[in-house]
Amino acid sequence: MFVYRPPKGSCWGHSFGKDQTTGLPKLNAFLDTFFNRVEQQSPNTLVLAWKDSVLPKVEWADAFLGPEKQIVRQFLCTIMNDRVGFIMGIVIPLSTTDPASFEFLKRFSAEAPFKMSAKHFMIGTTAKNGKFAWRKPDAEIAAKLAAAIG
Repeated sequence: MFVYRPPKGSCWGHSFGKDQTTGLPKLNAFLDTFFNRVEQQSPNTLVLAWKDSVLPKVEWADAFLGPEKQIVRQFLCTIMNDRVGFIMGIVIPLSTTDPASFEFLKRFSAEAPFKMSAKHFMIGTTAKNGKFAWRKPDAEIAAKLAAAIG
């Protein structure tokens, strides 16, 4: 599994255009292509979940499975003027070894109306004690991310 999480210094999110008039339709088209809108908490805050049909092969870690964990498979998206932020990042339930995952990430980042960076990705791992954690990718995965996303 991957998570796309820009650094805390980017707390205002990514710019999706010069203004909402031109950028917001592109952002909405992107969101509608990849995500289900689970709930609109306010005019500027959405709860999103992946459309399983867009992912090459869904691969959630055990820490995300079960009906009681449905909420952790969702994430918040905030829109502020010409910026979009994903609170706690975008969890992407894909294999870190399957080439199709990197092809999907290439397409996903190309269609995003904001600039994504490979350096903002982390991978999910399960430690020996059974706890799930996000870690920086090893050199091989980082190279594949850089090749796919730049």
